Amino acid sequence: MRHLRARGMALLALAAGCGGATHSTEVGVRTCAFGILEARGHQQVYEPGGVYFFLPLINEWTTLPTSQQNLLMNASPTEGDRPVPDDIAFKTKDGNNVFIDVNVMWRIDPRKADVVVSRVGSTIGEIKERIVRPLSRSVIRDVFNEITSEQYYHVTIKNERATKARELLQKSLGEYGLLVDMLQVQQHRFDKEYQAAINAQKQAEADVQTLKEQQKSMGSQKSSELEGKRSEWNRKLADAEGDAGRERADADGYFQTKSNQAKAALAVAQAEAEGIRKEAEALGKLGGDAYVKMQLAKQFAKHRVMLVPQSNVATMNVNKVIEQLTKQAAADKADAEK
Repeated sequence: MRHLRARGMALLALAAGCGGATHSTEVGVRTCAFGILEARGHQQVYEPGGVYFFLPLINEWTTLPTSQQNLLMNASPTEGDRPVPDDIAFKTKDGNNVFIDVNVMWRIDPRKADVVVSRVGSTIGEIKERIVRPLSRSVIRDVFNEITSEQYYHVTIKNERATKARELLQKSLGEYGLLVDMLQVQQHRFDKEYQAAINAQKQAEADVQTLKEQQKSMGSQKSSELEGKRSEWNRKLADAEGDAGRERADADGYFQTKSNQAKAALAVAQAEAEGIRKEAEALGKLGGDAYVKMQLAKQFAKHRVMLVPQSNVATMNVNKVIEQLTKQAAADKADAEK
């Protein structure tokens, strides 16, 4: 409605024989064509969204949009401003050709619209083709020519180059009443041969990285297997030490038992020896024969003795038989002591 109202007011002004109008997103520039009331070529800028009255015959009226404009320089004919490949080519410091897609976002400075009209043109198409495109391509080439192919892959360096190009382009276009809001460096391409070499290098780096990851994984696997073996060895060592401890305890117990048995046997033997020694002493003293006879009598007392007569019993001397037996026992005792 506002647009229609402005156009209606403009038509009324023209019908009245004077005036001009602007929309909310454009400025107007009035240029004096004849030096009658003002010097010829004098210009005046009018604010957006207004209706202005002046003599149309001696003044030229131009409106320019203040909205943001895009200069798309792209390799794809369907995406750029031109129906042909329009990307920017530059040569790096190491001699490789690089092709980049760039979008320059620019607009007219409303305060300097008269400069744009007087120095560049009166339409967006004229301004873009006469000044924005050639200056943009020239500045971008000069800035990106200062880096190497390797540096272009660093995002930080590429962004620094884009910022520097925007600043220089702003300085150049500012003299013509234009503003640069942003400069976007998008896709890039190398020559086919160089791109193939880069792809091969990237593939080699990817292969190396894959081998490193495999080696790392294998190392982790072997380390895990080693830990498993170490755990198994520790378990077997603990079992062996436990078995050895039990064997040692059993051996110590067996040794102690046998030692105690040996001590007991030794004590018995010592006691018997002591008894024999004392008996020997008794035999060596007076009355030893009587002691022997007494011991022999004790032995005979334990047994039943039967005398079978083979001769005349009346004539057998029993005392003599006992004496002979006593002497024989004494002799056996002496032999045992030797």
